[in-house]
Amino acid sequence: MSKGELVRREKLSCCAIRDFSLLAWDTAMKQIKLSGRELAVLRAIDYASGNTGTEICEKTSIEGTEVADILNGLCEVGFVEIYPFADQVTQGNYADSRFEVNPSYALQLKEAMRRH
Repeated sequence: MSKGELVRREKLSCCAIRDFSLLAWDTAMKQIKLSGRELAVLRAIDYASGNTGTEICEKTSIEGTEVADILNGLCEVGFVEIYPFADQVTQGNYADSRFEVNPSYALQLKEAMRRH
């Protein structure tokens, strides 16, 4: 084998490895799937400063118990953070609590909202 053929094979194998690693990275990312009510609640939350439960309830026109259930699910998954911290979002504590989008998921959630 000549020196030129050997260099060409090395370049081809490096490109194949690079392309495969990019392909593996794209397929490894899971897409976030949200229901319509979850989308409505996430759209109601201000990404910069967050919103209280009553503000979210007013913006979405969803009943308080349902908003509390939706926020509880989003908090359990980690998409939304609650301040002050509580283990569970209930109808009693959601109204005065502040909810913020978790910055770790902000870009993925925005992409999920664009798809819908």
